[in-house]
Amino acid sequence: MVGQSVYLVLRKTPFAKVFLFFGTGIVCGYYITLSILLFQIVCGCIMIMFLLLVCSEAYNKRWRRAVFPPVFYLMLFFLGVFWIGRQLPAHQSRHFMFADAEYLIGVVRDEPVLGESGVRFPVEVRYAVKTGEARLATGQIMLSIARKNDEPDLTLSYGDELLFRNSVVEVRAPHNPNQFNYKRYLAHKNMYHQAYIQPADVRVIGSQKGNSMVAQALAIRQYFVRKFEGFITDREALEICSALILGYRANFQAETLTAFINTGTVHVLSVSGLHVGMVFFLLNFLLAFVDRYPHGRPIRFTLILISIWGYVLLTGMAPSVLRAGVMISFLLIAGWSQRSNQNLNSLFASACCLLLFDPFAIFEIGFQLSYLAVFGLFTIYPLLNRAFPVNSKWMRAIWQVILVSVSAQFFTMPLTLYYFHQFPNYFLLGNLFVPLPTAVLMYGGIILAICPFPFVSSYLGTALTYLCHILLGGLKAIERLPLATAQGVSLSEAQLVVFFLVIMFLLVTWYTQWKQFLWCTLILVAILISSVAVNSIRYMSYNGIKIYNVGRDVAIAVIDRGKVALISTLDSVEHPRLAKQVLPDLNHYIRAENIVFYQLKLRKEQQMKIRTSVGILGVINGAPVDKKPIMCDILLWRNMSSYHTVDIGYFNGVGLLIVDGSNTSEILPEVEENADALGLPYYVLKNNFAYVWEKK
Repeated sequence: MVGQSVYLVLRKTPFAKVFLFFGTGIVCGYYITLSILLFQIVCGCIMIMFLLLVCSEAYNKRWRRAVFPPVFYLMLFFLGVFWIGRQLPAHQSRHFMFADAEYLIGVVRDEPVLGESGVRFPVEVRYAVKTGEARLATGQIMLSIARKNDEPDLTLSYGDELLFRNSVVEVRAPHNPNQFNYKRYLAHKNMYHQAYIQPADVRVIGSQKGNSMVAQALAIRQYFVRKFEGFITDREALEICSALILGYRANFQAETLTAFINTGTVHVLSVSGLHVGMVFFLLNFLLAFVDRYPHGRPIRFTLILISIWGYVLLTGMAPSVLRAGVMISFLLIAGWSQRSNQNLNSLFASACCLLLFDPFAIFEIGFQLSYLAVFGLFTIYPLLNRAFPVNSKWMRAIWQVILVSVSAQFFTMPLTLYYFHQFPNYFLLGNLFVPLPTAVLMYGGIILAICPFPFVSSYLGTALTYLCHILLGGLKAIERLPLATAQGVSLSEAQLVVFFLVIMFLLVTWYTQWKQFLWCTLILVAILISSVAVNSIRYMSYNGIKIYNVGRDVAIAVIDRGKVALISTLDSVEHPRLAKQVLPDLNHYIRAENIVFYQLKLRKEQQMKIRTSVGILGVINGAPVDKKPIMCDILLWRNMSSYHTVDIGYFNGVGLLIVDGSNTSEILPEVEENADALGLPYYVLKNNFAYVWEKK
């Protein structure tokens, strides 16, 4: 029976339990604030459990079988807590935040990303400089160096050692509802601080201070990127080829990336298990003849393993491809040993190996999605393939692509909805379209990278350019189909857990054919659907005004039961700032193309009233012109100066005063003091969360 075979597979997968307890310990150690005392208690528990394991070996087998498993797995849990806790800033006495330094010395940890306003890259702090004395320090910073039009950009690369002014601040939480949480994103990389400095505040004092292997890998990738630039002149084609083949996505155009995201095919741009798998299948096919010779099988596996890690070096050892290389290496070793049913064991063994090197990898979206996708392929794909067989040779190939896509999407769908708040409805169509052009681009790009003949490379570059246009054109056509994406999907942490429980109980029901699990599945489905329906009703019945924090600009959304009007000083809904800070929230109420947009053009010393369906909104830009009392529910005051005062006569009819980010920090204390003295309700939007007013 299917259930018995699955039970045997899971019983022979001890690394699944190792990953479960060790990974749970890492997550708990990160989210539970550990004091020094608690951290010492954890270390003591590990030592005690280790001694128990040693002592259990001295007694009879019956006692050892009863004691060893629970103590061993409990020790793994505490080991996970210790493994990540030792890297947190609270347990590093030399962290740079405790040094009160004037300058910091650090090493560039990744290739700098060139943006419109600056150059951004992570820095690993090595020394803290105070009164001319350098002391050892630890910690990581996301450093941004401003770009100036009249000055050349500072040329930096991985491993450069920098001396820079200590203007480090903590990363701020998002200021708008449903906005991308950059603070949490960096925290999951053990990075909690950032700095924005001028070119004059930084100096390169050394080079080649990073990992020599990573530096060599990045240098190799840069060489091949430059080679691609010489033979692929079209920008879009160059970006796609560099990302798809080499994992290089610096300065990638947002429009191109959106086409891949909205069709559910963005995984082809991140060099990961798909690309390493394609390299494996090609090499496995080309080297199949080696098995006919004596010792041919181990020779073939060795050559494939060396080639795969050569490709990992070719792509600059990015985390995604490094993860894929480790994963497929474990699978290769399992296949080499000819041990049956070792796929799941190898999968979890590779995950444990990665967590030993970097416990923060468990929080990376790529790590979670890639392992869930492969887990779905190993568990669901064989089941669907047996349940729905196809006899036709040509239809079987298409059907298997569909089953692979469904199997991978089955487990990744909850995380996709939770992280990105949208779902590509035509992911099957997109994943049916991309395999062939992606495979040709992949193999053609590798040939272009290693081809020594310029005239051959020129033809290859032209062919790859046309193929990239075909790939991108097809994806954009799919993206333009009606209802291509379901946007504004909101899943809480509790709903995410219930969603995964539904999937697990559904699989167990299919495996075991037990009615008890079927009833549990139906109950969980009812709970999930009910909670989603309640959220949808809450969004559709919302009636109020949201004033978003978009810096010195204005973004006001008037929401009236599914109808949204957006008022902004920016030029359109598609403006990058609105797309990043406002639309992630408004997509929960209505699709972006259905938002009614009004551009707010304010002159100096101008005031206006905006009558909306949910209340009257007033806006003042500078000093009030009309000294008569202004009557409105909410008054937004912009560009105030030091001589502007809050007059009770003028603000007598104001329900709430809002001071936005266009006002300087120096005048805010006086405004707050005057408003408090007059008993006028106010809200300071600058450096604070967006103001949300719901009409009762």
